[in-house]
Amino acid sequence: MKKIDGKLKKKDLVLSRLLMAALALFPALYSCSNEFEDMDMISDMTSTRISSLQNDILWANAIVTVRTATSGRDYFQLDENTTLEPVGWKNPFSGEVRALVAYSDLDRRSAFCTRCVTVERLDSIVTSDAAYIDIDDSLSGGSDTQVVSVNTGFGSVEDMFEASRPVEVVTSEGIPDWLTFSEDGYLMIHFATFWGDVTAHSVNLYASRKHPDHLYLVHKDNGDYQSYWKESLVAFRICQLYMSRKDEYKDPTSVVLHWMSFGGEKTLRLQYGNRATEK
Repeated sequence: MKKIDGKLKKKDLVLSRLLMAALALFPALYSCSNEFEDMDMISDMTSTRISSLQNDILWANAIVTVRTATSGRDYFQLDENTTLEPVGWKNPFSGEVRALVAYSDLDRRSAFCTRCVTVERLDSIVTSDAAYIDIDDSLSGGSDTQVVSVNTGFGSVEDMFEASRPVEVVTSEGIPDWLTFSEDGYLMIHFATFWGDVTAHSVNLYASRKHPDHLYLVHKDNGDYQSYWKESLVAFRICQLYMSRKDEYKDPTSVVLHWMSFGGEKTLRLQYGNRATEK
């Protein structure tokens, strides 16, 4: 992602959090109940465990993909056309991840990447694959044809969202902040809900084979005691949903994110960021 350059203001973020907490306060009264517990049927095999953000993220000036080239050298994919060589940085990750990073440019050229940088701080973001889903995708305008893919135990999108605990996508001045976007074949989602941080929550992102540009965020609190309004950040790899297709979805221009908010189902259309060429 391009460098932030002060795009995110602390005042805006604080105001956004206060407004979201106020809006969610009344609906939260029912969200603490266990009325959907018996319908909580998503397999743990496909769930991404996630906790709330414990540290402020205002120190970061970019989000990158941490990659390893075929030569074995590590680098950062900043945007579709820009790569960064992290001089003196050792990669602690066993696979590709998205990460928040604070970096500074170095006054030297790189024969390997677009620019050389020094890493001041880097924190990985929970990164997971999106999956096709065996479900009726009628909410996205498709038919009720069943497809062979991940089986969540739900028969329809309506069932899935009825069992999903509510979340809110974090906004700044009424629009999603810089942490919710698609880039490099990933979909980043910055969301908030009530957390006790006793038990990790689970989040998944699903798409139907018939309409893969419609993506459904499913959130489970796993019985976590819901006492504080907190935020979290997750990265879903979605490029594999499209790269092997031979129809109009092979190269989508946008995707639609669906989620269950405290006020009902919401959607957000985002420009799709293509997977950058790998080294």
